[in-house]
Amino acid sequence: MSFAQETKVSLIAHSESVKHECCRKAELYGILYAAGIFSRDRLKLVTSCEELAELTVKKLRDQYRIEGNLYITEKKSGDADERRSCKITVPQKKELSRLFHGLKYTEDEPEQNLKEEMLRCGNCRAAFLRGVFLSSGTITDPGKSYHLELDFTCSQTADNIHSLLSECGLEPKHTSRKTEHVLYYKDSESIESFLAFIGATGAAFIIMNKKIERELRSDANRLANSELANIGKTIAAAGDQLAAINTLKAAGALELMPDELRITAYLRLENADATLAQLAALHDPPITKSGVNHRLKRIMAWKP
Repeated sequence: MSFAQETKVSLIAHSESVKHECCRKAELYGILYAAGIFSRDRLKLVTSCEELAELTVKKLRDQYRIEGNLYITEKKSGDADERRSCKITVPQKKELSRLFHGLKYTEDEPEQNLKEEMLRCGNCRAAFLRGVFLSSGTITDPGKSYHLELDFTCSQTADNIHSLLSECGLEPKHTSRKTEHVLYYKDSESIESFLAFIGATGAAFIIMNKKIERELRSDANRLANSELANIGKTIAAAGDQLAAINTLKAAGALELMPDELRITAYLRLENADATLAQLAALHDPPITKSGVNHRLKRIMAWKP
């Protein structure tokens, strides 16, 4: 099951525990408002989430005594989550009239109007937006990328949802894609806030954990790369030092150096792979790392 499907299934389980009638109605309103077709002539919702289809049919029956038609078809190809297509329709105009009356629409009022009367208590907005996400939303696996979007066929519907989200402190970005109008978030913090607001706290925590894992992995890689770079520099510097010391040795110049420089030069020849700190510890008595570095610079600058 994809991350998007898991998120929706967990939200559907959450909706079963909603106690207030106004919030239960607000959630169904969000599902229907964001459906592919939402009008007094016809209502149609298509989803690959069977749990959502069953929830919608149940809510229509329990809240408005409407028997929605549920059709399920199977595809032979495609992603496993997308092979099952569920279509819910309410074809009866008498039932649609009763539904829109229950949703507080006046006669001949545009269906795209967002009825604030359906969002009665402080939790109704979250319930409504939960329904919108269940109906029109999708989210990518946070292990791959951060992207949550809500797709609508009507520009006015998208604009109204955009305004509501903004009022809730969750302002999304807005774009158009052929016949679709899309609201979306592409940063982890905004997605986490949206999910937590609609009740998908488990999914929000998964994103937080994935982000922490990604940051830790990035820090580890950065540290490893830094260490490799330092090792490379150490090896290159040691190579230059060895070349210079061998040249001086061949010219008999090492024996003309002060004792401290000659000792350091021979220690370098005998310990080609040693770091400055290791060379410092090999001196008797030990000297500092900066002391070794200073001596090696003097050696390399020595003129035979």
